[in-house]
Amino acid sequence: MELKEELELLNENSTIADIQKYIKDMKKARKFDGVTIEREMMLFIEEIGELAKAIRKKTNGSLDINKKYDESVEEELADCFIYLLSIANMNHVDIFKAFKEKEKKNCNRTWK
Repeated sequence: MELKEELELLNENSTIADIQKYIKDMKKARKFDGVTIEREMMLFIEEIGELAKAIRKKTNGSLDINKKYDESVEEELADCFIYLLSIANMNHVDIFKAFKEKEKKNCNRTWK
């Protein structure tokens, strides 16, 4: 199945596991499957920086008031999500399972 076809099958009812599989297939199709975990982590951190910048600009934290900024918070969030799932795949982590287990611990914590 082609990557575009696989992407079209993803919808609002897709599971995180479905998306993780798509990310794995996407990296292989684009020949990114040989990227080291260290490089993937650096790329993820870069995307987090781009997300921070987009949020700052969207919330009127722009430095140049005469410049029109692209407020691509949605795209930067998507990029961060893609890298997060990729890193999970590279570490053989079922991110949904990890999320559930972590939140079970968090539910037993006292928050102030």
